[in-house]
Amino acid sequence: MKRYVLVLLIALLALSTTVVWAGAAAEKAPEGPVKIVYWRSLTGVAGEVQEELVTRFNASQDKVIVESQFQGAYAEILQKLLAALAAGELPDVVLLDSPFVALFAKDGALVNLDQFVEKDKTGFDLDDYIPGLIQDGYYDGSLYAMPVMRSTPLLYVNGDMFAEAGLPRRAPKTWDEFREFSKKVSKYNAAGEPIQLGAGFTMGQTSAHWYFQGAVYSFGGLVSDEQFNIHLTEEPAVKLATLWQDMVFKDKTAMPSISHDDFLNKKVAMVFGSTGSMGNLLSRADFEVIPAFMPGQVKNLVPVGGSVLAMTSTDKFRQSAAWEFMKYMTSAEANSEIVIKTGYMPISKSSMVYPATVAYYEANPVRKVAVDQLQFTRPQASVISLGKGTEILRQMIEKLLIGNMDPKKVMEETSADLLKEYNDSFK
Repeated sequence: MKRYVLVLLIALLALSTTVVWAGAAAEKAPEGPVKIVYWRSLTGVAGEVQEELVTRFNASQDKVIVESQFQGAYAEILQKLLAALAAGELPDVVLLDSPFVALFAKDGALVNLDQFVEKDKTGFDLDDYIPGLIQDGYYDGSLYAMPVMRSTPLLYVNGDMFAEAGLPRRAPKTWDEFREFSKKVSKYNAAGEPIQLGAGFTMGQTSAHWYFQGAVYSFGGLVSDEQFNIHLTEEPAVKLATLWQDMVFKDKTAMPSISHDDFLNKKVAMVFGSTGSMGNLLSRADFEVIPAFMPGQVKNLVPVGGSVLAMTSTDKFRQSAAWEFMKYMTSAEANSEIVIKTGYMPISKSSMVYPATVAYYEANPVRKVAVDQLQFTRPQASVISLGKGTEILRQMIEKLLIGNMDPKKVMEETSADLLKEYNDSFK
């Protein structure tokens, strides 16, 4: 039996045993406030604002107490949730990287939220959420997750470095212009060693695939479609892979980059980053930072990213408490706080017009770029929901930008690896 299916079957047996053992006791409402556990991810301001909102929620009412537990990066939460399923010891609410909704929902590991939406009589309006940001909370027509910290990939530009090179203080609009600007801004010493380069291609373990997806979309292509058909060997993906590789090895105007420190330390003039990176980069840089759309080519189109809240509780009273917490965390008030503190996007119409959000964008118009880019979004590639999908794509980019391997061969190998992972762990 396939690995993940076996894990989930064990988990479901464990869960059913727990429910039977609990029996009548589970039918009796607990005395006092209901205590629930929230597994969160993200560090820095994104982690701090979650802790602050949990504290506010607990202080705002006396029926639910939330215990927030940091579980590491998105990939670590994925592994810990699989282990918790096997052990039958689940949290009540979990912050998930949005593509993982399908992985857990398809095997019944997440609670279907339709029942709570239908029964809620508090004026809760599901239609308030921005369609492009709640779309990937659905699986097989039912809602399993709510948007919370949502983002799109952006291009961050050092405006001072551009001006010094005689370039306009704006981001390149196309990938051709991206390559041209990178050449003009690059500098070398007498020995031909780089002093500064045009761009850093982000190689982060959990993000490299995301920027590559957006670039492929802009060339009019796909990484994979909704039916898990893989399109990496087609012209758009190969052209994009060749362009990035040529900039590193032929032009020598770009470099693989592990962190945004290369940008902040002025080693590169442009770097990819999340909407959620904006607050950190703008506050730390001692130069003009220009947040901008990702370059287009055939079209402007980027994948939606970021996190969602999902319910994993197995007790009906904790489920009701978890739903109240999820509503609070995705409310206009809470989301406005997230937007202001981190740079993540408003997730709802009411959050967009919330007074604090409006004032924030009026005072900081440069930060509104992420909202403006919302019109050019689509969900992430289906293969990202595979257990090893992100790592396979990260290795693909490493082969291209560090190994300097033939792009067509790399695309073929990556397609084969993704297909095997799909057959082994998802099909």
